Amino acid sequence: MTSAPTSLRRDPVLITLVLVALVTFAIAALDTGGQVMLAVTWPALVLLCGVAAVSGFRIWRSPRSTAMERRTWASVGLAAGVFLVSDLWQFGVYLREPASMAAAIGGPVYSVGIFAGTMCLVVTLLITPMGFAARRERVRFLLDAATVLAFAATLGCYFTVTAGAAGIAGAGRLISLLFGPAIYMVAVFALVKLFLMPVKPFTPLAGALMSLAAALEGAATGFRPLLIEHGHIPWQQGATVIAVAALAAGTRVQQVQMRSGGPRRTWSSRRPYSLLPYAAVAGTFALLIGVLAVTGWQDATWIVVAGSAVSSGLVVVRQITAFAELHETLAERDRLASELEYLAFHDALTGLANRALFQRHLDEQQGECAVLIIDLDGFKPINDTYGHAAGDAVLAAVAVRLRANAGPDEVVARLGGDEFALLRTTPMTGDEARTRAADLSAAIGLPMTVLGQEVRVGASVGLATGLAGGSSAALLHEADQAMYRQKGGKPPVRV
Repeated sequence: MTSAPTSLRRDPVLITLVLVALVTFAIAALDTGGQVMLAVTWPALVLLCGVAAVSGFRIWRSPRSTAMERRTWASVGLAAGVFLVSDLWQFGVYLREPASMAAAIGGPVYSVGIFAGTMCLVVTLLITPMGFAARRERVRFLLDAATVLAFAATLGCYFTVTAGAAGIAGAGRLISLLFGPAIYMVAVFALVKLFLMPVKPFTPLAGALMSLAAALEGAATGFRPLLIEHGHIPWQQGATVIAVAALAAGTRVQQVQMRSGGPRRTWSSRRPYSLLPYAAVAGTFALLIGVLAVTGWQDATWIVVAGSAVSSGLVVVRQITAFAELHETLAERDRLASELEYLAFHDALTGLANRALFQRHLDEQQGECAVLIIDLDGFKPINDTYGHAAGDAVLAAVAVRLRANAGPDEVVARLGGDEFALLRTTPMTGDEARTRAADLSAAIGLPMTVLGQEVRVGASVGLATGLAGGSSAALLHEADQAMYRQKGGKPPVRV
């Protein structure tokens, strides 16, 4: 089976998407009057949205997708399909009126299609459960989201105010002023929610590409007025094409990694903090510097802004460093706690559950289970003849055999000394009990080599079964008595 990284490197669709993005970047960078870029934009968008729609729906139909993945990627496929329809319409507009402004930046039908596709994604993200278990996690999410939304509001208000100066008027201007800010803030909140979720419905690489797509499209839309005003429409078109190429690549990567059949590493937030709010702070300073660069200001103002940006950056770096150190300390604490818990409930010699853990599992069954007590026959002579090291080796070998013979609904434990136990979480009939005891005795009784010597041990097995609501202590006592009766030559199994 081909590994996922190899599949990605050899995937012809991804190679095509990369080539489209590179060619688009080159054409937009040359800024050759806009005619070449305009001729490339709409056919490229039709191709890219088609790839994204097909990949999204294939992920939705994949049996390996979780419920969250199916819901998320179905909405991605649907949104890409809506984008595809609007791009096809816009391509027709370009063929009819190649020199018009509507052909260059999109007309009303195109805008409605983009809005409808975006809302498909936004609604899905808004209704997706967050999965936060603790109140402090919800509070942390709200604070982080508020920080990002403050930056988004600043950015949105700035671009809304500057839209009129760039020649965007009429219906487009009215829609921008009435509906733009509200829709924009809802969309930003949905994206923030997605990226702050504990477990995300995409792989790390797919998520990175989708983030790149959102950032590029946001920049292309936000700086659109300034680019139009300064005659750089090809830059805006190129950013849009590259953004959609990243969207198509993200969906394709998710599909290939899911189809590869290997283990997929889901993107799960393990640290108790997010870098997103700090990115929002950095974005606010970047916007301020950009505005100053365009509008101009006094030298003293630049000094204050630069000093504020540097000091804020240092504070952010220091906080992130402290958070990372705290996270490492908490992770080490959790690791040690897990290790101590394992040592407290497992036998150090054999690695099996100890008496305490066995009793916990037994109590959880509330009497509706079967218990086998296994005591080794002939163990003491081996221990006395060859020493304790040989005895320990015999116990470890018996543990391996018991574990190998245990089923998925059975728990094996060492209760102490040469006494073991097996808990079956489903009741057994008398015939099943006798067969199970005979199988375990046969497995334990096979010869084993210890310290260069071939030795054998036998096993006395006592079994008891209980009904729902019964006493676990009584069940364990009954199995123990059955084992002693077998050692005394009485019937081997009592049900």
